[in-house]
Amino acid sequence: MLEHMLVAVNAVLPSFLIIALGLLVCRRGMLDEGSLGKFNSVAFRVFLPVQIFKNIYDAPMGEVFDLRLLLFCFFGLLLAGGLALFAASRLEPRFDRRGVMAQGMFRANYVLLGMPLVTSLFGEAGAGLAAMLIAVNIPIYNTLSVVFLDLYAGGRVEARKLIRDVLKNPLIDATALGLLAKAVHLPVYAVTPLASAFKSVAAVATPLCLFILGGSFAPASVRGYARSLWITLAFKLLLMPGLAIAAAAALGIRGVPLAVVMMSFGAPTAVNSYTMARELGGDSELAAGIVVFGTALSCLSLFCWIVLLRATGLF
Repeated sequence: MLEHMLVAVNAVLPSFLIIALGLLVCRRGMLDEGSLGKFNSVAFRVFLPVQIFKNIYDAPMGEVFDLRLLLFCFFGLLLAGGLALFAASRLEPRFDRRGVMAQGMFRANYVLLGMPLVTSLFGEAGAGLAAMLIAVNIPIYNTLSVVFLDLYAGGRVEARKLIRDVLKNPLIDATALGLLAKAVHLPVYAVTPLASAFKSVAAVATPLCLFILGGSFAPASVRGYARSLWITLAFKLLLMPGLAIAAAAALGIRGVPLAVVMMSFGAPTAVNSYTMARELGGDSELAAGIVVFGTALSCLSLFCWIVLLRATGLF
């Protein structure tokens, strides 16, 4: 079991080093808040859409296919999103924190942490099945997050504005284009120089978001949102994966598919949730705290879930 703990730590540690670099650069005065805001806007409108498009386009749907797992994660994430929105609206009085809490409760860092851990547990058999779920998980994570953040950004709900903002959001557009390109087998990588540049731009997205997060993170401000932070993390790391694992086990899902379910619901909140919160008017300090503390605590929570599922013979 120790090796799985080490995999989680090794997946998390590079992220914290980049966060620390961003924090150091801004503490030294090399970047100010205005510069970070411009970087965040570029990440949101350029680098993240390219990364999302690439992740969806590269998902191996034809090679590995498990319809039951796909349907479970599709409807399960929708239900988890609904539960998160309901809980945030009931537990948090501040509008600008509700959307941030809702996305923090259900959105997982599936690609960067979930997939490597499933691969560590089950090898190539796990890698293929985990990659397949990208085409389901990423669109749901992004679409619901945009809805949640936009829903509460202005202090009141306007249905027409909400629909318009969702449809013109660059992450939603990238998701739709990725699914379309995959469906029609668009030869995105046909021209080698363009393909190389495309992959390089996608690779920049996560480090850039981590750097911006580090530059904006203020440890001293945690006290002001501690209650909201710990409620969100309790949902994200304990309640959501617990409910999903119990439901999947009751339906007879075992082994690799159950590990994929565990990571789809139990991996810590995705890094780009901070970028989205800052761009769409949510409480960016709370969003930063959810990512930083959630990622750190996930090393322990995921280890405990793995030990429990191994002990009960579920995988």
